[in-house]
Amino acid sequence: MNNPTEIRKLAYQRLKEAEILYNNTMCDGAFYLAGYSVELMLKAKICDRLGIPNLFDETNSNTNSIRGIGDIRKTLKTHNLFTLLIFSGLKVKFDNDKANNKDLAKANSLLFNAWDENARYKPCGHMLDKDVEKLINLLSGANGILSWIEQN
Repeated sequence: MNNPTEIRKLAYQRLKEAEILYNNTMCDGAFYLAGYSVELMLKAKICDRLGIPNLFDETNSNTNSIRGIGDIRKTLKTHNLFTLLIFSGLKVKFDNDKANNKDLAKANSLLFNAWDENARYKPCGHMLDKDVEKLINLLSGANGILSWIEQN
């Protein structure tokens, strides 16, 4: 994952994988991957905002020459969606938009309040099928949350 385009592509790939898992009654893994797709999309947005196209490519000598890049990378290796939402510059817009956009409000409840990287360690059956289906639907398509992140 070297640049925002590759990171966005990976975000959509992880969402497709979540759909495959969900369609095969593996909701816990689907939930984790769906949340991970949002994490990746937020990280792509951060790369765009910072104007550092190879932020996560630790072998890129041009990027490595940026003073303080190690500290920036360390901070952005978080999996905390709230932190990434802030760093992406989208938190205020998200808060404002979710008041008028029921999909953002639902995503806030299903994703930002329930997902973290430790979801991968939860016991099988901890996620309800209907919640995972809702989340995947909220993230997908032209009006989905991934597109919202990408477009704002």
